[in-house]
Amino acid sequence: MNFLRLLSSEVVQHITIHCLNTSVWREGSSEQPSDKAVRFRAWNGQMFEAGGQLRPEVAADDCKIQDGRWHRTLFSFRTQDPQQLPIVNIYNLPPSEPGKQYHLEVGPVCFL
Repeated sequence: MNFLRLLSSEVVQHITIHCLNTSVWREGSSEQPSDKAVRFRAWNGQMFEAGGQLRPEVAADDCKIQDGRWHRTLFSFRTQDPQQLPIVNIYNLPPSEPGKQYHLEVGPVCFL
């Protein structure tokens, strides 16, 4: 990892949260992220979060739709600090409840 970081000027990672009847970023028709939005801890300990200094790019946020079908929210992390990726932990995931589910799809880290 250290060798890759030394040779890289940019790093990219994608994380998709697939969800059934549970929100992970926004709720309903709100344009602002929820106070229950997920947060991501970077390799170097910094946090990517809604309203924070470091924020993920949210390419799609369909988990706010709660209609009994599976949806997804797509997060992209792109940084010029190779020490920030990979994402090592995800906080504030929704609690487990009957009829509400989610699963994570964590993409590889691309050192550019």
